[in-house]
Amino acid sequence: MDNIKIGNFGESLIASYLLQNQYRIIKRNYRKKWGEIDIVAYDKKTKETVFLEVKTITDHSFSQILPEEELTERKIKKIKRVILSFLSQYHLEDRPWRFDFLAIEIQKNTLKPEIRHYKDVYLEF
Repeated sequence: MDNIKIGNFGESLIASYLLQNQYRIIKRNYRKKWGEIDIVAYDKKTKETVFLEVKTITDHSFSQILPEEELTERKIKKIKRVILSFLSQYHLEDRPWRFDFLAIEIQKNTLKPEIRHYKDVYLEF
């Protein structure tokens, strides 16, 4: 499986995971020319708009790093800009929101992928 297929598969897994955990998906792959956010959802429990970055790796991945290591300063800078664009475009600047990071590891010998959900990751603006 190539990286795009792995990423799409991971995002689909997370979409199901979110629906099972009382989230409503607002948008997938919200893109601007300077970056994108994988999923924008609404957390029904906390009543927040949630911007979610999903990183998926498999034991067949070319890199030997953890998904968390792919959330670099450069990526965070792009994510912040995209979040601000979304909030402005949909007039949500005064509504509660947060940024979550989801790491997925898929091993070929296991039936269930490992999902690590980091809620409310601090982003300094």
